[in-house]
Amino acid sequence: MTLVWAVPAVAAALATAWVLARARALEDAVSDLAVEARELRRMRAPLAGIRRAMADTDALAAEFRAEHAPDVGESPGDSG
Repeated sequence: MTLVWAVPAVAAALATAWVLARARALEDAVSDLAVEARELRRMRAPLAGIRRAMADTDALAAEFRAEHAPDVGESPGDSG
């Protein structure tokens, strides 16, 4: 095999090795993302419970504000 034929073969082998190395890194990144997505999916139910509790608290706070709103014309600091 002459040098003219060897150079393209070596270049093709190096390019293939480089592509395979990049593909391996990409595969590892995809695997890590899949693990992270599973962890986030497990957090969905607890976060839904927190959202419900916040909505309940907001409703109670709005009800409290409506019941204890200052009279019209009364300053917030007036007590008497």
